[in-house]
Amino acid sequence: MKVAFVSCICTELFPDQPVWQHIAAHRPDHLVLLGDSIYLDIDSPKPPQEMEDDEFAQHLWRRYSALLAHPGFVALVRSLPLGRVFSIWDDHDFLWNDAWGAEFEGSPVHGGKVRLSTAFQEAFRRALAAGLAPGSFPASHGDPVFWRPDQPRLTTPSFSLAADVRLHLSDGRTPRTRTWLLAESKRAMLGAAQCATFEAAFQQAPPEAIHLFASGSTLAGWKRYGRDWTWLNRMAARHRTLVLSGDIHRNELDGFGTGGFPLHEATSSGVAVKDAVVVGTRKHNFGLLEVTPEQVDVRLFKKGREEMRRTLSRSTWLPIR
Repeated sequence: MKVAFVSCICTELFPDQPVWQHIAAHRPDHLVLLGDSIYLDIDSPKPPQEMEDDEFAQHLWRRYSALLAHPGFVALVRSLPLGRVFSIWDDHDFLWNDAWGAEFEGSPVHGGKVRLSTAFQEAFRRALAAGLAPGSFPASHGDPVFWRPDQPRLTTPSFSLAADVRLHLSDGRTPRTRTWLLAESKRAMLGAAQCATFEAAFQQAPPEAIHLFASGSTLAGWKRYGRDWTWLNRMAARHRTLVLSGDIHRNELDGFGTGGFPLHEATSSGVAVKDAVVVGTRKHNFGLLEVTPEQVDVRLFKKGREEMRRTLSRSTWLPIR
């Protein structure tokens, strides 16, 4: 089984995206989008912070529609069976750079934007699950599906990609608090409720299962949130866990000791953006996992060529090369 993963897309600013053809050449079974797909605050007609809700909804609709019309992206999604493409978000899909949901979710000024961005991400997920079938994404920003006053938080489901492979889609934005001048005991990235949901999903899987944990933030960012970081390490010590992350506009492989199984991370960021989104060198990065009964092969690609590789033994969960 092959799982491709990407982040940091920004179609409107960078329409030339050969990554989708590069991925298609490997014939993946699944595709995971790890956030920063639409970049609401880059090349925007005005800062999203200053938009009224209707303006923000129009902006969301234009950005998602541009990605959903990109020929390379559409071709790749439609080449996969239904229900094989997954999405999470990060700050540039949620609101704007470094936005913390815990401070905006209940805000009278920005709370409506949080509900809108949540509804749009859920609609995007449904369109992906339907293989981008005609009419699978609403035809206007005014569709009632986007304007529910009781819009729930973004769902955080877990999927069985195989009998012994689980994919967990996290939300590291809605519950997220700031860290600056905030006591460690009050900080949260996922929050207690989300951690409890994932913990149950981990425990319900077979003992030998591989857990792919999709995170918009890299684990370097997790370390500023002590309770969440401790929880993730506790899960990883007992369950074979590989975090798939994005955000940083480069490829990286990392690993962490937990006292049990090691915690592994594969980061692939930069479908088309530059080092600093609009400044620096263009990226054409993606990641590819190949899961076999004996091992997990992690390969990270830049401009269609393999840049990094690590192979994990499924029995020991240690690198074998």
